[in-house]
Amino acid sequence: MTTMRREGGRRPPPRIETLVAELGEWHRAIRTLDSETPLWFGGKSMGGRVASLLATRVEMAGLVLCGYPFHPPGKPERLRLDHWPEIRCPIVLFQGTRDPFGRRDEVEGYDLPAQVECHFMEGGDHDWQAPKRHAQTQATLIDEAAGHVVRRLGASE
Repeated sequence: MTTMRREGGRRPPPRIETLVAELGEWHRAIRTLDSETPLWFGGKSMGGRVASLLATRVEMAGLVLCGYPFHPPGKPERLRLDHWPEIRCPIVLFQGTRDPFGRRDEVEGYDLPAQVECHFMEGGDHDWQAPKRHAQTQATLIDEAAGHVVRRLGASE
């Protein structure tokens, strides 16, 4: 994002392995400072995918994934779940019911690991924007997810 702002144009994101390596460096740095506190990682969309890939390589207390990109939009046959069986920590997942990267009906059909706690953001798309006719707004869906995260992480202490 910084490069795009500086150069004034859109660019493709770095390769996924580059991002996993960078997040791994952050994991090591945090662990160097504090090796005792339970460490949860997470992210939105590609950030969640990166965190989930890192969770197959290092120990984490858990993952919080928001708008996970289960597949590219319009290509449900290209699932990005091959590594999920290797994840051993709890996964708290928040997915919009209308997310083109994995709608509710699709996600409910996946064979997800037992430790996945899935919360569907009713009416939300990939960014949790709901249609104007819907009772929920993006802000109320974000608040709902934040409440779940606070309760879940509080329970993990």
